Amino acid sequence: MAKQRLLVTLSISFSIRYLYRTGLLQQLKSFADVVIAITWQEADLIAELKNDGFEVYLAPQSQRSPAYTNARKKIEYWFNAFRLKSPTGKIQESYLNQYLPFKNIFIRKSRECYNYIKFFIPGYAGRLLKNESKLLQTHTNYHELLQWVRDLKIDAVFTVTPFHKQEDILLRACKNSGKKMITAILSFDNITKRSWIPVEYDLYMVWNRHNKNELNRIYPFTENMPVHITGAPQFDFYFNEEYLFPNDAWKTIVGLPKNERKIILYAGGPKLLFPNEPQYLQHLDSAISNGQIRHQPVILFRCHPIDHIERWKKAIGDSPNIIFDSSWTGKQEIFNADITLHDIRKLCSTLAYTDVHINLCSTMTVDGSAFNKPEIGPAYDEVNPSKEWLLQQMYQQEHFIPIIKTGGLMLATSKAQMIEYVNEALEKPDLFSKNSHHILEEIITYTDGKSTQRVADVIKDYLLK
Repeated sequence: MAKQRLLVTLSISFSIRYLYRTGLLQQLKSFADVVIAITWQEADLIAELKNDGFEVYLAPQSQRSPAYTNARKKIEYWFNAFRLKSPTGKIQESYLNQYLPFKNIFIRKSRECYNYIKFFIPGYAGRLLKNESKLLQTHTNYHELLQWVRDLKIDAVFTVTPFHKQEDILLRACKNSGKKMITAILSFDNITKRSWIPVEYDLYMVWNRHNKNELNRIYPFTENMPVHITGAPQFDFYFNEEYLFPNDAWKTIVGLPKNERKIILYAGGPKLLFPNEPQYLQHLDSAISNGQIRHQPVILFRCHPIDHIERWKKAIGDSPNIIFDSSWTGKQEIFNADITLHDIRKLCSTLAYTDVHINLCSTMTVDGSAFNKPEIGPAYDEVNPSKEWLLQQMYQQEHFIPIIKTGGLMLATSKAQMIEYVNEALEKPDLFSKNSHHILEEIITYTDGKSTQRVADVIKDYLLK
């Protein structure tokens, strides 16, 4: 029997790690003809995929008129107010409002209120959805993408980013062409923090039971659909020592001295979320210099993939206590980079060979827990103390609450407490990491390093049934 042609979409660097570097694409290739649609020109990656025997195509860019964009904005109002209904949905918005002029907030809130009231008009939401569907046909390049899909002669589609604007119209064309639609949600925060998913998929995969419950609540039709808890394939690397560099080789790569000093890993967040975050790196640097943090550890700062390391270097200046390390970043668009196996081995080694991990409300708490490391989260703000409570609320977002409930992340509500936690964690790490396994159970479910295989098996069973 001929293999089915399976279209797999790549629209962000993180999906490369999930789909390609885990070996998932190769596993899919054993029972399907894998056709890859990438949304940006990444020459080295495309060449590598073709050398591995995959069909690779540069997908046409989605095009939207102002009228269609406006319709989608209105749907987002409806989605956030009447479908998402997350108990913590306004937390990030309230936090970010502190950085906006009051005029901007007033205009946005007025528009939201106006649109919210309109949804109580009988039939308004239904008409809005019908109008969006109509505009999709006339005010986007939907028909170009529809023809592109037909020319590929595919049978099924697999995406890990069903909410991405770069894929949105393409996936609608696939669905409306009667293709089998499969999705695995890329990250544990995507269901509650990303926008409306317009396509109803035939098969869903998520990280954990919380994600399954969120999916069923927000998209009620999924209660009658197969939703599989498969874990997180991108975490499989962490449970395989083959992805660790030798310690000295790793230190050379990141520029650390080859001595026995303890290492604090500070994993930075993006400026678009945490513009005041460099204060914590400054506090740690000063505390080492003045002896408040004992035993003269060194800080390895890892820049977030969608941030620029220059803002951190500018804030800190030269310091003998800090080594700055960049992560993968796109050459043209910051979200679009080729994540290589070297990048992954460097990250695995960084998590494994550092002694204490600090990050601000980040998935890196889960990554670090895979290596049983003490996890500390800053929960204070000396730059804007009157708004400190807004920062603390960021740790109470729906997707993050299961982490907090484990007790595996120590929240520092002052600079003094952060310094105290660092000292204790360096000297008695087991006291801080004893709940690491609970974080993993709650968020990634499986710690056997076989989540990639689980995803492949689910897709295989569906396509070959």
